[in-house]
Amino acid sequence: MKRTGPYLPLLAIALLACGGSSKPESGNPGSKHSSGTGDSDVDIDTPVNSTVPVADAAPAVSEPSAPVTFVIKNSGDESLFLNMDRGFAAVIYAYSGKPPNAKSMVMFPTHCTASCDTAPEDVCLVCEEPKRARDIKAAEKHDEIAPGEERRVEWDAMAFVNKKIRNAKGKRCNCYETVEPRPADYTIRACGLRKTKSARKRSSYPCVEQPLTLPVTEPVVVELDFGK
Repeated sequence: MKRTGPYLPLLAIALLACGGSSKPESGNPGSKHSSGTGDSDVDIDTPVNSTVPVADAAPAVSEPSAPVTFVIKNSGDESLFLNMDRGFAAVIYAYSGKPPNAKSMVMFPTHCTASCDTAPEDVCLVCEEPKRARDIKAAEKHDEIAPGEERRVEWDAMAFVNKKIRNAKGKRCNCYETVEPRPADYTIRACGLRKTKSARKRSSYPCVEQPLTLPVTEPVVVELDFGK
């Protein structure tokens, strides 16, 4: 005598688990189901076109967002140091014309100077600086660029002009205003520091220059490469 009653529900459950239902099921990771085309079991976790290596995908290239981007490159075999004690205004600047009649342009805020739009009582900044030589040495802020590395510095293509004013208490100081640079052919100059610990060799302060015409009509990248 055949016993069919208890086995029918189990058979129906098995059919539903492997494609018996019209609704897709997520299933457990690594589970295998029939493809429905007569092929052998296929792992549902196997990606399509898995023979293409992920590493071969082209890397995303970020386009410059600022009007001008300066790329300070260190192509030398020794570290390059940027003196950031007074910000980028002391590292990168520009001039038009030729020395000694060149006209300089400040591209970043001057150290310890506020905007002329600052409230009269706060416009004159007070920046304490160390006086002893060892304290000055300890307070130095140097950005190290290792050989083969670079720094990207964005510039909004606006110049900074210093203006002498009096604050609410009658104290004299400088503030800055931003203006559009005069259209001209400029020379961008950047300087860094090559330190040495050798008593026979002195530290050097190399500078590099590149041309830049203003105004720009599209984002521009200016490479400032410090070679050997």
